Amino acid sequence: MDNTDSLQAVNAYRSREGLGQPILDSLVAAGKILDALTIEDLAPVDQFHGGGMGATKGLVELAEISRSATVLDVGGGLGGPASTLAGLFGCKVTMIDLSESYVGAAEILTERVGLGDQAERHVGNALELPYDDGAFDVVWTQQAGMNISDKERLYKGFH
Repeated sequence: MDNTDSLQAVNAYRSREGLGQPILDSLVAAGKILDALTIEDLAPVDQFHGGGMGATKGLVELAEISRSATVLDVGGGLGGPASTLAGLFGCKVTMIDLSESYVGAAEILTERVGLGDQAERHVGNALELPYDDGAFDVVWTQQAGMNISDKERLYKGFH
């Protein structure tokens, strides 16, 4: 399987058209009010990595990321860490993920919690980042690297 086939396979595996609506429906079923959602309300859904939102907060504090930092979140999934960085820590975040469905859902969730101006979402390949050197103060990834076999290429692209 070449790289293109592999990327298509990952996107197909993670693909679900209209993913944002079932997430919103689940939140309503859990008693959440869509017009008053917070990033804490979304955490059980969009922080689907080990340790959840608590781990994200702890890592941000450990890394001592400044409130004015521009952050690239690589492999950001449904956008939980990006929303935490933007909403709780005041960072300007650009998230990139391979899955069109996840990015689409992340855009919906970001808008629902009022972070559309602080957290951008883009579909893209972590191994072919479309950004200039030094475009961000911080490059962030939370467990996405475990899904990428070419670690050397991945981390060399973070500059």
